[in-house]
Amino acid sequence: MRLPVCVFDLESDMLCPSCQDRFDAGEIAEFDVEFSKWLLEKSKDHPELEKANLLRAIKTDGLLILVVKKKSKSVFTDDESLLNEITETYGEYLIVEGPAKLRTVVREMIQPAIEVGVNSLYLPNGFKESIVMLRPEDRERIKYSKEQLRAIVSAITGDSVLFQYQDEKIEKEDESESDEFGEKLREFSGRRRG
Repeated sequence: MRLPVCVFDLESDMLCPSCQDRFDAGEIAEFDVEFSKWLLEKSKDHPELEKANLLRAIKTDGLLILVVKKKSKSVFTDDESLLNEITETYGEYLIVEGPAKLRTVVREMIQPAIEVGVNSLYLPNGFKESIVMLRPEDRERIKYSKEQLRAIVSAITGDSVLFQYQDEKIEKEDESESDEFGEKLREFSGRRRG
């Protein structure tokens, strides 16, 4: 079984230097450690877990997200009693294959809808944020809200991701144009009085 944290670390309750470096860098989190311990304990009752390759375990927005190595998903999905135990302990879950690329995760989360486009913003401080554009007519077809999508996709990919419907973008542009117009009108009025 491969886990985000060394088995020795889980048994000794102390991170080795390698895992500690990954923890400090944000590559793994406290929940990875907690879930890995739980899964290691469950492997006694579920021997198939020896074939599992878990990359990350993320708890966000009331949802457990398991990012597993390709071809390792069936180890979890084929064991109904394990899935029941996961549900009882952690609630709703989602199992995705990784390492996950942004577009792949987005498409899986919004299906049957399709994204219109993905834009990336690079801020002066080196921070990158991606914006996923969605069609307004897909609102009812997408299972998750924009906030849930942001939390889930950001957690899976490790990147900051925003979701926006095309009509919201238009509304915001219209608002900014009217604000700009109002500002110019006030400026002009001020000049005429003075």
